[in-house]
Amino acid sequence: MTRTAYRSTTSGLILSALLAFAGIQPARAQTKDFNVTAQSATTGIPEFARQAGIQILVSEPLVRGKRIAAVTGLHSVDDALAILLKGTGLVATSKDGATYTVAAEAPAPISRNSTGAAGALAASPASAQDVPAGESSSTPSQTEKAKVFLEEVVVTGSRIPLTATEGSQDVKVYAREQIDQSGQTTVADFLNTLPDVSISTNENAFQTFEGSTTVQLHGLPLGTTLLLINGRRVQTSGGTFGTFFDLNNIPLVAVDRIEVVSEGSSAIYGSDAIAGVVNVILRKSFDGFEASGKYSFANGIPEWDSGLAWGAHWDKGSLSIVSSFQNRGELDGSGRAPTRNQDYRAFGGIDARSRNCNPGNVYTVDGSNLPGVGAPFAGVPAGFTGTPTQQEFAKTAGVLNRCSLNSYSTMIPSTQRQGVFAEGTYAPKSSIELFSETMFSHERQSVEGSPPNLFGFPGFQSYTASAANPYNPFHETVGVSYLLSGLGRSGQPIDTTFFRPLIGGRGMLFSTWKWEVSAWDSFDESHYSITNNLDSTAVQNALNSSDAATALNPFGAGSPGSPQLLQSLVGPDQTIHFYGQTLAANGFVRGPLFHLPSGSVDLVLGSEYNRDRLDINYLYAPAFEPPNTVSDHSRAAYAIFGETRIPLFATRRNPPAGDVLAVTIAGRYDHYSDFGSKATPQFGAEWRPTEGLLFRGTYSGAFRAPDLYYLYLPVVSFQSEVVDPLRGNQLETVTELVGGNTHLKPETGLSRTLGFVYSSKAIRGLQVSVTHWGVAESNSIQSLPLQVLVDDENLFPGSVTRNAAGVITQVSATYLNFGNIDVAGFDYQLSYRLVTGFGELSPLLAATQTYRYRAALTPSTAAVDATSNAQDSGNWAPRWKGIASLSWKLDRYSAYVAGRYVGRYADYDTTREIGNFWLFDANCRYALGQLLASNSKWARGAYIGLGGVNLFNRLPQYSKYFFGTVGYDPAQADIRGRFIYAQLGVRW
Repeated sequence: MTRTAYRSTTSGLILSALLAFAGIQPARAQTKDFNVTAQSATTGIPEFARQAGIQILVSEPLVRGKRIAAVTGLHSVDDALAILLKGTGLVATSKDGATYTVAAEAPAPISRNSTGAAGALAASPASAQDVPAGESSSTPSQTEKAKVFLEEVVVTGSRIPLTATEGSQDVKVYAREQIDQSGQTTVADFLNTLPDVSISTNENAFQTFEGSTTVQLHGLPLGTTLLLINGRRVQTSGGTFGTFFDLNNIPLVAVDRIEVVSEGSSAIYGSDAIAGVVNVILRKSFDGFEASGKYSFANGIPEWDSGLAWGAHWDKGSLSIVSSFQNRGELDGSGRAPTRNQDYRAFGGIDARSRNCNPGNVYTVDGSNLPGVGAPFAGVPAGFTGTPTQQEFAKTAGVLNRCSLNSYSTMIPSTQRQGVFAEGTYAPKSSIELFSETMFSHERQSVEGSPPNLFGFPGFQSYTASAANPYNPFHETVGVSYLLSGLGRSGQPIDTTFFRPLIGGRGMLFSTWKWEVSAWDSFDESHYSITNNLDSTAVQNALNSSDAATALNPFGAGSPGSPQLLQSLVGPDQTIHFYGQTLAANGFVRGPLFHLPSGSVDLVLGSEYNRDRLDINYLYAPAFEPPNTVSDHSRAAYAIFGETRIPLFATRRNPPAGDVLAVTIAGRYDHYSDFGSKATPQFGAEWRPTEGLLFRGTYSGAFRAPDLYYLYLPVVSFQSEVVDPLRGNQLETVTELVGGNTHLKPETGLSRTLGFVYSSKAIRGLQVSVTHWGVAESNSIQSLPLQVLVDDENLFPGSVTRNAAGVITQVSATYLNFGNIDVAGFDYQLSYRLVTGFGELSPLLAATQTYRYRAALTPSTAAVDATSNAQDSGNWAPRWKGIASLSWKLDRYSAYVAGRYVGRYADYDTTREIGNFWLFDANCRYALGQLLASNSKWARGAYIGLGGVNLFNRLPQYSKYFFGTVGYDPAQADIRGRFIYAQLGVRW
């Protein structure tokens, strides 16, 4: 497992050489200021490791029910450990002063003890190089009778624990400390900083419906990265039209760490894992009390974040509760220069300003000239509060008023979030543990738009003003376009409630095997409204009225009517109800199948059941065409899976270093009640020619079941025109069908990885890894244009219907399976960690190079090269994305600085290049400790932190994203600007 998120800069190599002669001291010889209270060993040992800056390997059953002694003041690590473990019957040993193993004082045979996503203890500092807390356990060497403990780690991508910290898969682990150091305040924003997340998904509502967020590993399409919470599936959110889980439902303060596997993993987890898996691990096994508050601001965007955590442990169980609150202001387009004015011609773009302005514009309905004007259209003259004359309109003949509607539009929505996560365990006897989790969150976001408008342009107008209108100077019916700014902006609030209760149990079976079963219900419910909607009938009546008191006046620059008149034009709010749910249960057994001279062959066998449901109900939304309702559709699926790890050659000298040669084989069979079955394999191999060098590779299949929305969206018809190539390119009027397709098949994927990990023995703490990856996606689900279906009729049997004379009568343009995406590249990671006389330094460097991104989504056309070529579809990746950082710790002080880089890429729909920019982040933290009253328990656990994201306030470059109307590229740039924060916390 790769235990680092970001690897060090190349300057770290030079730095290491210099510091090698600068009085480097091992951690065990340094004195540190400790503040560890007497508490449960289950939580106290990880807290000690965090303060000491070391890694401790220990099995959870070994320390269950034990309590450690308090350690306060200045001590060496070895002396502090002796105090900590006094009276527990445990001892700690280390060879390098960086990694310690804890064992019983008297050797005793102990059965093999491995664990899954909960129930084990790996105590380590919150660092990229440490084994994540809560995911490891240890087993004794059978020959050495528990002389040392070998750490077993269960990480994302496998259900078999490892004795080594690296396996056949490249698993990146981002610990709580790294999340805090990033300065980000949402799960999605943190993920967007990662190099292998090629496309950022933000809350701006340009990329997804109402600002829902997800993660796109290596730029593969929305919904192809599987999201897990504590290793278990969650629903595809109703508010995303059932195509992915909305990350906005997870409060960042409840997250302990995030694990990322950037390769197909359906053999382990089932559907959706084509691009890979992101596993969000929530905080658990908390002991004590913690409170934190954080105030952040960018120009015009204040934000408050706070969290409370409480937990307690006793001999047979534990309980912990984490709660959070976030309140963030809104950023609209007027607040940033790139979005304030939509006339982008100075940047080589278009004039994207609207003609629906205040003052507005007037048009003839038949294309002739306006009376007394000499042109078919004219802008309303500025400054007139009454009715301009025809002569005044003549001054603006052929000229239209334009304005920027972006200045009204939300770029970052105002948001209020509340969340609670509760977790508990109970062990009625030593061989059984019951556990439960409950997660609840509520979010209210409001995406604001421009005020209601009377839409129109030359040649088309939604509304006309009659000749009888007393304010009409032309005395004939004319078309108008106008912005009713007096009504205020149109609001689009959405309220979402997410709830996920879970229960389960785990235990021992036949002394060497383990079992685990769990069941959970994961669902979210959203209510979406559009406010300030115009009643089109009332508007047209007001434009036709001959009474000055009730007539709407779009011909002047002042108010077009009284407040009472304007309010009478507003109709009821449009409302949509969304509901997404997954009801699931799974269970598995794990243990040694048989023993080889090289070690035991471990096996996992299990089964899973899922019932998915999606309900989209248009309560009152005529603008959304009610026939598009997806009403209460569901499906069931069950799966059986297995996984085995075979050690072919083992190392006897240092078992924790891992096997010399081992292979892993996994397979899964899924059956769905709608489309049928799918089987997926996964293979992995690891070879260690030396203790510090690992070569590894994987081959895995994956799939994505068709979403319920794509299956059951009702089919509607309307008239369209196509050119028939079989009838001399004759223009034909046909019936076009659009909507869902119950005959869809899964999207499929195939991924391969090959790479190495090098842990230097000459320069301790230096680790380098390179992974080549490739992902191929086939049978993409999409809706092709009508003309494409006709031009390639032979590729889509049944889509084109002809009568007996061969004339096209109907074309079915419903969702279908067609197209391939092929992506390949390298992940580079380098880290270095050393302890010196002036603190601990951790330079890191990580980069993703995408050298191939080919998308063949349209028949009879060449595949699109989307490598550093931005695509309107959103399916592309920059060639380079990376981060370089340096963190420093010394006693109560810590600091962090990072630079995030996005490489050069061709802008949307043009060869013009943008990108090639850096964003710089930094923060520092001080543990108040003895600065405050030393006898106060809360004071010794208090800390203060300061930091900033995008410190140099780099605003986005101009981009032709969304056909040039937005002004910047939200998939790569940060419209927020400089983001400064201060944090205060306490723990006891």
